[in-house]
Amino acid sequence: MLYLILLALLSSCTLKDQKVRNMVPDLVGLKEIVCLVDSSDVLGIDDVSTNPQLFQPYAGPELNYGHLRKALWVKLTLENKTDTAQQFYISSDQVILEDVRFFSKTKEGWDVEKSSWGLAASKKKTDSYLHVFPLKFLPKETKTFFVRIRNKYQVVRYPIHIFSEVQFYQHSNFYVFLDGLVIMALITSILYVFYNLIFSRKDRILIYYMLYAVNFLAFYAIRIASPTHIAEAHPPLLNYFVTIFIFISTYAFVKFGIRFIDPDKEDKKTIIENFIDIFFLLTVLASLFPKYSDAHTLNTIKLIFFTGSIAYLIWYMCIRFKKSLLSRIYFFMGMPLIISGLVEGLTNVFGILKVPNQFFEAFRVSIVIEMLYILFAYIYREKILTAQIQNKLKETELELLRSKIDSQEAEQKRISGDLHDDLGGTLSTLKRLIFDNLIGNVKENEANKIKNLTQKAADDLRRIAHALMPPEFEISGLTESVKELLKNNNSEKKKIQFLQHGKAQKLHSSIELNIFRIVSEIIQNINKHSKATKILVQFIWSENELTMMVEDNGSNFKEAHSGLGMKNMKMRAEYIGGFINFDSNGLESTITLEVPINES
Repeated sequence: MLYLILLALLSSCTLKDQKVRNMVPDLVGLKEIVCLVDSSDVLGIDDVSTNPQLFQPYAGPELNYGHLRKALWVKLTLENKTDTAQQFYISSDQVILEDVRFFSKTKEGWDVEKSSWGLAASKKKTDSYLHVFPLKFLPKETKTFFVRIRNKYQVVRYPIHIFSEVQFYQHSNFYVFLDGLVIMALITSILYVFYNLIFSRKDRILIYYMLYAVNFLAFYAIRIASPTHIAEAHPPLLNYFVTIFIFISTYAFVKFGIRFIDPDKEDKKTIIENFIDIFFLLTVLASLFPKYSDAHTLNTIKLIFFTGSIAYLIWYMCIRFKKSLLSRIYFFMGMPLIISGLVEGLTNVFGILKVPNQFFEAFRVSIVIEMLYILFAYIYREKILTAQIQNKLKETELELLRSKIDSQEAEQKRISGDLHDDLGGTLSTLKRLIFDNLIGNVKENEANKIKNLTQKAADDLRRIAHALMPPEFEISGLTESVKELLKNNNSEKKKIQFLQHGKAQKLHSSIELNIFRIVSEIIQNINKHSKATKILVQFIWSENELTMMVEDNGSNFKEAHSGLGMKNMKMRAEYIGGFINFDSNGLESTITLEVPINES
């Protein structure tokens, strides 16, 4: 869109010395264009037509006198360069002119045709909301015309075009088409925001955007588009008050832009933003008194607010350009509309800049594209913020998971220590006392039973303690600890086999411990709940992943009825960034754990 605007500006450079855009140069020639500012504000057509020395050439690409509170007279001398009668149209796209009078010489005197902002197109001689007047020429005829422009509130800017009849209606219809697109884009934006405010997030940024779009729609519909459709004329005073919508939409757009760039800003305001708020209120207040519309102080307040707020938004975009993706998105999305809106305001609201009319043709198109672009960018912004919220929730869940697992490990380590040091010591002492004092006093078969039971108790204690916390786990490592675990659970009725494929890698100790816990939990579940006679445990190593598989011929894992053990395994798998899957056909089961190595 910036390219489109620059293209319009570059194309206008070829016209910088012309006050009239002649679309039919082979048919009509511009002999003279000069201007007169009527300081007395009382001159009539007879006065100006008989005193050509009052007129002076105008230096600039187009006639632009800013907030001129006096009448402006424009004298045009045109020549029909052909040998046939011709009809041309002289038109201006500056629709906000309040009083335009076109004078053409007839045999009876001067014929005057009037046009003004807010006058219904159907009330004009030529059905168009543009200020257009038909010109009739005889072969090789030269004619002089006068245009008088008088504004009480708006900028006196008068870009002049000369068209053939076909060209004019093409031009006029194109402008009506662009206006329709602008209004359609604004209504689409408003409906989208309204839907989201009602049925989705009550995001404050949407309120600012709604305020911006509604006020811009009100401004554009009343000032630009309405003369095409109204039946009765609008008073010029309404055109003055419409400018308030521009200031409100500017304020809302700046607020929207800052919060789009910086979602965490919320209600935090800088000193500059407080000044913008103050000047916005002063600007609206100053705009409520049309009687003082030409007061220098009031216009200065409006100008400070308008340029200052937009300059602050541009500055804010620039300083945050490298800080976030949203800043860069908004920079390329909003900058063309912001710059073109600034130029439009300084030209048509304040009358400071003198920009060729091609710029505003591009501005209409830019509004359509930028409005829709903003919607898509906002949708993308919501996805980014949603992803950020989900990531924060995920981090919180992982932190809770980490705390839970750490608590489990600490408790298991404590229990293992208590079993080994306290109960293990007590059992060892009891075993020694029984052997020293009891074995010799009982029958041999009773002594053997006592020996077997005490040995089994010692073995069970060691197995349970080792399962809770394998001794010297960090030294022996994952593979050896799993082998020891499987060895302790191997029996004649339940054969356990361990296989390893690929080159084993050293993982972080916490990851290895959690893999060991999962294997241990699986073996315990098989021992408690299955009739398996064969168990195969495999470690499959690749460069980026460890796949652990446990297969048996008697388990029936069903996640719908998963107990604490399965939930614990899933929790540990998630904690180490892995994925665990349970697969069973009712007779056999396979549990697969996939752990990414690079992320470990």
